[in-house]
Amino acid sequence: MDLRFRDKVVVITGAGQGLGAGFALDFGIEGAIVVLIGRTKSKLDNIADKIIKSGGRAFVSVCDVSKSKEVDNCFKNLIEKFGTVDILINNVATHKSCPVIDTTAEEWDAQIKTNLSGTFYCTKAVLKAMIDKRYGKIINISSTAAKHFFPGFGAYSASKGGVVSFTQTLSEEVKEYGINVNAIYLGMTNTEYTRKRFDSDDAVTIPLEEMLQVEEVSKVVTFLASDEASPIMGAAIDVCGKKA
Repeated sequence: MDLRFRDKVVVITGAGQGLGAGFALDFGIEGAIVVLIGRTKSKLDNIADKIIKSGGRAFVSVCDVSKSKEVDNCFKNLIEKFGTVDILINNVATHKSCPVIDTTAEEWDAQIKTNLSGTFYCTKAVLKAMIDKRYGKIINISSTAAKHFFPGFGAYSASKGGVVSFTQTLSEEVKEYGINVNAIYLGMTNTEYTRKRFDSDDAVTIPLEEMLQVEEVSKVVTFLASDEASPIMGAAIDVCGKKA
């Protein structure tokens, strides 16, 4: 069987549930050595167990990506263990809807630090290894909220817009080393977080089946991580499904 990611070291943030878990399971099926990063060990262990039971390889690393020292230590240990990181998926995100006038500095910082700074910290931690190897794939998960604007999304939109700008600037810096850096503008997706959010908001009426499904997004992410996507550099791709 031809496995696209045989023996590739794939690191996924926010891998304990939702999109990150879906990505991890799919990379595991395709032969990758999957490293699951998140803050809750029990959730990470659950996904790692599923990968291992399906014949794959998975390792868990507990880390809060909003804290630069934790990220540095995490990736230092990973690179010492595996020698490199071939593919990085910056997926983890946090969101709180609140008008700008009511947003506290702490709420702003939480979204900027996790969504934008966390992407920077993890990316910087893998760049030297990728440059030395002259190979790497970095996929950053942005959001359609970065270009379709909604009241209450000030901090979130700013963080996700920053992710795209960071992606495209970094691509120009590293493409000569054989490193592909791309992003996706993610639309509304049927995840645990979305379902919980909808349960608490009676005004939301989008049927779950009309949203993006995790497996649909994973197909795009695994394609961008594959060698078939090598010509794609610095792209920000709309992945919106029926509801942009």
